[in-house]
Amino acid sequence: MSRYVLGIDAGTESIRSGIYNEKGHCIAYGVSENENIHKHPGWGEQSVHQWDKSLIESVKKAIEAADINPELIEGIGLDGTSCTVVYLDESGQPMRDALMWMDIRASKEADEIAACGDPALKYVGFSKVSPEWFPCKNLWIKRHEPEIYDKAETIFEHTDWLAYRLTGEITANINTVSIRWFYNEKDGGFPVSLYEKIGLEDIFGKIPRRIVRIGEVVGGLSSKAAAEIGLKPGIPVAGGGADAYMGVLGVNALSPGKLALITGSSQLLIGMSDSELHAPGIFGTFPGAVIPGVEVVEAGQISTGSILKWFVSNFLNTEISHEAEIRGISVYQILDEQAAELPPGSEGLVVLEHWQGNRTPWVDAESRGVIRGLTLKHTPAHIFRAIMEGVVYGTQIILQKMEEGGVSIDEIIVCGGATQSNLWMQIHADVTGKVLIIPKEPQAVSLGSAIAGAVGAGIYP
Repeated sequence: MSRYVLGIDAGTESIRSGIYNEKGHCIAYGVSENENIHKHPGWGEQSVHQWDKSLIESVKKAIEAADINPELIEGIGLDGTSCTVVYLDESGQPMRDALMWMDIRASKEADEIAACGDPALKYVGFSKVSPEWFPCKNLWIKRHEPEIYDKAETIFEHTDWLAYRLTGEITANINTVSIRWFYNEKDGGFPVSLYEKIGLEDIFGKIPRRIVRIGEVVGGLSSKAAAEIGLKPGIPVAGGGADAYMGVLGVNALSPGKLALITGSSQLLIGMSDSELHAPGIFGTFPGAVIPGVEVVEAGQISTGSILKWFVSNFLNTEISHEAEIRGISVYQILDEQAAELPPGSEGLVVLEHWQGNRTPWVDAESRGVIRGLTLKHTPAHIFRAIMEGVVYGTQIILQKMEEGGVSIDEIIVCGGATQSNLWMQIHADVTGKVLIIPKEPQAVSLGSAIAGAVGAGIYP
């Protein structure tokens, strides 16, 4: 008899729940959309209450589609966006909308942290600090929303909220605290000196005391959550991590020389290293962030797939929408087909993909996107292709910086939304000159979470 686990992937645009058997095959999938809130340029928030609805809906959809007895599901693994910060009051309720990973309002605070000179800054290559990171966002909240910060009982991340929602346990996961909180298990944990220098020493009374590894059991599924999502109470819920990092598990990019390219609203490039290394323009290495004892290096782009969505949502003409409706395919497929007919370079159209600033290698929250070279000849397909090309040239710059910093890159394993476009994958291969491998399993992130769930359930050690 097959054994089943549930992998919950809480991304930016949606929460996706997949039911997998013990061989890693997805038998059913459920999706429920999220809504982004952009109150000001550079800001990004989501409603925690919306997450709650989407979580329940996506799991129920997956169970219905699976057509199996839900009591056969033995464990749950999960992931969320990072660094997405949640504030809970003393009753465990959200105090405000979550600050999304893409939120870069704390650029002033990031500059102050970068100037503090603490040794922990080695994890950003002793260069700039991204305002996406945990200390930056909390320093902004402490200064601008003291009524939230002072009364917050718990401050943690998206993945940790999911675990709390399912089990009632307050925890933080080793992955996100390592990659965004400056935590280092080799050096004794949190860099207290850094937090003291920036005036956040009181945060240690607000963050979870228990830190769990990927695959470690957080707790059993609570009776309340079990009734809401339709599973049996008490099944183990395993610790997860940031969505992209769980994708590294899903594509098995767990040895030096293999680099995972996780695509979606943003892009992350994540690799393993035999030894500790630090260099300008890349993040890490982070010890034990995925596997105990293994160093992890990271770089990435804030805006990639989200730019295509922005373009399609705001500037698409009715002719393309009408054609997509007649043919029964998405407008993205229409534009992809048309863009493939155009020559490289999009006939003089150039895009700088800094819609939400630059994560790496420049770590510049103030930089903004550019579409340059527009003429009356250019069509929506030209802009669509130019966005693709602009994203890939940003990726190529990152790869160069990683290799200059000592990262070995023999092959790139790609997963996520961009793999649905053969054109975009070919542009990646042509520009980078690297071998690209695309796994058969299209939902590698939820597979990674399912793997963690299988470990927590004892299906695998």
